[in-house]
Amino acid sequence: MNKIICQEQKIIIYRRLNARGLRLRLNRQGEIVLSIPFFYPKRMALSFIKDHQDWIDKQKARLKPALSFSDGQEISVLGQQLQIRHIPDAHFATHIEGNELHVSGDSAFLNRRVTDFVRAQTLSYIHQKAPELATRIGKKINRISLKDTTSRWGSCSGKKNLNFCWRLGLAPQFVLDYIIAHEVAHLAEMNHGPRFWRVVSQLTDERSTAEIWLRRHGSELR
Repeated sequence: MNKIICQEQKIIIYRRLNARGLRLRLNRQGEIVLSIPFFYPKRMALSFIKDHQDWIDKQKARLKPALSFSDGQEISVLGQQLQIRHIPDAHFATHIEGNELHVSGDSAFLNRRVTDFVRAQTLSYIHQKAPELATRIGKKINRISLKDTTSRWGSCSGKKNLNFCWRLGLAPQFVLDYIIAHEVAHLAEMNHGPRFWRVVSQLTDERSTAEIWLRRHGSELR
C-alpha cells in the first residue's frame, strides 16, 4: 500500500494492491480518503476527486469540530461542574479552586492542559473503581489504559487489559460507572450473551439510564 497526500484538498490517497476500483469515503478520523488500484495514474485520481467535489464539500460541511476547551467554558469532570479560567501566571498547570479550573501558561497550551487534567482525573477514578468491581466477581485486571477513541467507549482484551475513552470523564459519573462495569463484566464473559448481562446487573443498576444518556448525548463527547 502506498500513501499520497493531496495537500490542496487535504485528501489522503491510498494505492492498494487489491483494489479493483476507486473508493471515496470519510474515515473515522474525519479525513477524506480515496482508495485506488496500485498502478492507477495519480492525475486520473486527482481528476476523479475534482469530479466528486460536491460530495467532498458536503462531507466536510457535516464534520463536527474536534472537542476542545476554551477560557470561560463550563465543563463537568466526574460530575463536578467547573468553569475554565485561564490564569497565565498561576504556579500549577491546572488547579481547582472552588468551582473553577485554573489553567496556567500561554493560551496556546490551554486545550492540552485541560485535556491532560480530564484524562488524569478519569484514569485515577477508573483505577479505583474497576479493581473494586473486578474483586466482586473474582477477577483481576491486568492493565487499565485511556484511549482517544471515537468508535467505542471501552474494550476488554483477552489479556485482561481494559481500555476506556478518556472523554467519559466529561459525562455524568453514573455513565462512566456503567461503562466501567460493562468492561469489567467482560473479564468473566467475553461476549454480550445473557450471562454477560447478568454479570453487568451484579455490578451496576445504571445500565438503562446510562445507555439512554449515551444515545442522546454521546455524540457531544466525540
